[in-house]
Amino acid sequence: MEVNQPNLSAYHILVKETLEQDFIDGYGDLTIISQKNGATSLVGKFSDQSALRGFLEQLWNLNITVITVERIENES
Repeated sequence: MEVNQPNLSAYHILVKETLEQDFIDGYGDLTIISQKNGATSLVGKFSDQSALRGFLEQLWNLNITVITVERIENES
């Protein structure tokens, strides 16, 4: 059963490296989009700033270069 979580915030995270789908499979509901320049876009929702920071720390620990982090505004 899916639980409605209206407090989730969506983010677009751009990283320098090329990542494969299996890399993010363990990180919840993230979408991966490969860019032509070899970078990777990750789009997903996080429950709060702490969850976002935890994910960014995991990228840091893996020496993945984060280029930008942008909050995606709700369209409603």
